[in-house]
Amino acid sequence: MQSAVWSGNALHKVTKYYITSAKRDRNGKLDITVSPASGRTNLKPTEKFIDQLKNGEIQLLVLTNQPDIALDMDKKVLDNENRYVIDFDKRGVKWTMRDLPVYFNTMKNTLCVEVDGVSYSLDSFFK
Repeated sequence: MQSAVWSGNALHKVTKYYITSAKRDRNGKLDITVSPASGRTNLKPTEKFIDQLKNGEIQLLVLTNQPDIALDMDKKVLDNENRYVIDFDKRGVKWTMRDLPVYFNTMKNTLCVEVDGVSYSLDSFFK
């Protein structure tokens, strides 16, 4: 009897993308650049991309150390949600980045991020 190769739970295997840049154009419109977790390409969030996000086919994340964030993340992210690294080299506890999921808010009809229980549209979340 042969056993099949275990490949993990397929429900948890979605492609992860990260917002790598969020700049404003001359008219103040937010221009977002997205990269897959592999970091090999730069993409723009098209309608198809947003539909895949709505359907759960992909996951879009923003890192809390992203320099384009308008909020003061040190004050916004709760201490129990921070991720720390162990102090092996005796230089003190180091704060590391945390990823925040981006989701499509059907009531606002826009992409949003939730921080400390407050939902922010990407337009208000980024500078």
